[in-house]
Amino acid sequence: MSRLLLPLLALLLAPLVLARPAALAVDEYQDAVSAFHKASASGSLGDRKQALERLMSLGEPAALGLLSGELGRVSTRLREATDEAYRLRYAAERKQAFIEELKLRAEKDHTLEKSLSDQRQKLRDLEAQLGKERDTIAAYTPWHEALGEGTATFSASLADSKRKGVEKELWKEIAESSDLGAKLAAVEILGYLGGPGTAVDLQKLIGDLVKERSSLERKLPKLMTEVRKLEKRMQEENVQTGGRSSMGPQYDAAKKEAADVQAAVTKLAHICDAASEAGGVALAREEGELLDKSVKKLLAAQKKAKDGARRRTLNMLGKSGVPSVLAELRTLAAAEKEAAGRAYLIDALAEAGDGECAELLLGTLFDDESWFVRSRAYAAAARLRLKAAIPRLIDRLEAEQGRLRGDANDALRSLTGQNYRNNATLWRRWWGENGESFEVPPIGEIEQKASEEAKEAIGTTFFGISTESKRVLFVLDLSGSMEFAMIPRDNPDDDPNKPRDEPRAGERSRLEEARIALNKAIGGTQDGAVFNVVFYASDVWTWQDDLVEMNAETRGEALAMIEELQAVGGTNIYSALAIALEMAGAKGGDSWSAPEIDTIFFLTDGRPSVGLTTDPDEILAFVRDLNASAGITIHTIGLSGAQDAYLLRSLAEQNGGEYVAR
Repeated sequence: MSRLLLPLLALLLAPLVLARPAALAVDEYQDAVSAFHKASASGSLGDRKQALERLMSLGEPAALGLLSGELGRVSTRLREATDEAYRLRYAAERKQAFIEELKLRAEKDHTLEKSLSDQRQKLRDLEAQLGKERDTIAAYTPWHEALGEGTATFSASLADSKRKGVEKELWKEIAESSDLGAKLAAVEILGYLGGPGTAVDLQKLIGDLVKERSSLERKLPKLMTEVRKLEKRMQEENVQTGGRSSMGPQYDAAKKEAADVQAAVTKLAHICDAASEAGGVALAREEGELLDKSVKKLLAAQKKAKDGARRRTLNMLGKSGVPSVLAELRTLAAAEKEAAGRAYLIDALAEAGDGECAELLLGTLFDDESWFVRSRAYAAAARLRLKAAIPRLIDRLEAEQGRLRGDANDALRSLTGQNYRNNATLWRRWWGENGESFEVPPIGEIEQKASEEAKEAIGTTFFGISTESKRVLFVLDLSGSMEFAMIPRDNPDDDPNKPRDEPRAGERSRLEEARIALNKAIGGTQDGAVFNVVFYASDVWTWQDDLVEMNAETRGEALAMIEELQAVGGTNIYSALAIALEMAGAKGGDSWSAPEIDTIFFLTDGRPSVGLTTDPDEILAFVRDLNASAGITIHTIGLSGAQDAYLLRSLAEQNGGEYVAR
């Protein structure tokens, strides 16, 4: 049993000790409880379901605590296994690609054989760990589904007083526990257990947590100012001493205070997201007048909600999947005044698979005044596999400029499997010849067919990722390891306890590769575009204080600057992303910030080693929340075998970008 749920289960299972079923033989009930425990611990799925059905058939109210406790345990383990599987999968895929690169180089350079052998062993270790987590997911997923359905059904069969006793303990757990896992499990169980009004209560929880979160966030700027001051001094010392700094203890103390606040902010965001999901599950179980009453309250609440609460409330409504609720969301989207609100509603409807929103999407939302809304509408049309969107997207392809033209083209490629890039004439010719008989293929088929060869460079290209955006920010790692060789030899994982991989004659360092790519990207950026470059090591700084318009003069200055770059210090990924998003114009909250930058290229060769937090999930949550109302695309580039493939790939996937590894 997971240690995360011990406090929760102690509360939930207490009724089992005291209960004395009056209508049933005590021995029969206790025998069913014992069989359920035994099957849950080591039985097959069939045995577990049989034990579950037997326990439910007895109709004893005390069993609700047992079902809820097991659901919480399974939910926690499944979440842990799923999160770890993502990390291991991304790491293994990157390691496999890394080995293929090494194999080619080892054919000409036999000094790489030892490194190749070590990397193969590490891949085997990763695959073994991944296999275990996948086995856990395969075993727990159907059991989790059966428990969820069983708990919901059993709960609905009981008198309100019996169900509310367990609900009360769950709310107490959410309010009092210091364990995030226990809180998340309690929130999820409420979604299955909750009766009429539970979704509304979960929305109120979101509102309360958002207020608490906002209060904490107001403390961060002052704390971060002190941290940034020390990071700057550390970077200066690193440059002067070649990588050493005396600021460690002072910096660690200042960082801990700020990091604790940021961790609390992230924790609250996780609970809010879980409450949004659970609220959707609970709302889907309501019917008739009770459903109408809850929906009315939720729609009223979302109007007043702020600081991320509105987005989560709309997501909750969409997650219910109830046709009448989706109809309300469509009506709301047609009348919504705030751009971010329209974008959130589009996402909620697309997530729910609501094909009924096609007319709204292809009508006013495809022509919306906000590029953020149009971008989400194009993506939603592709997600919903709307054939009728194809001719409209061709029209938009011709009308759009910059990044949005690329977004329209991406949607067309997703729907058709074709790639005529931004040539509306060729798209129309293809549609005229094939449109009548064409059937939109499943998204999985398109993803399998897609290849790098199908993506030809247009406009700005950085490490193979292309964009027509005219509002671009480059974020470049200048930590000490950027001086390492691109070809890994003695230290492919950048272990500080091993020799560094110095470039040999004729080889390039990672910094030199970055220089070449940045030169090409800036050279290909159109005149009139706005751009800047953010650099980071232990500290973060920018090339220019403000965004710069691209012309012959600024292009020349930028190219000259690139040649002078030096690498020394740590890897402050959190602060680099914070400064980049601030310069881009992302402000968080529930109003579209109309950012001046719509595309960020983020490059690193390693893992976060300094900064307010070095935890990948905290960094992802921070960016995800800040960028939710901005819509900035973030592309990521990872150099070396030491890169954090999970962080970089997730950062791109969660923010509409591409990830490449070298």
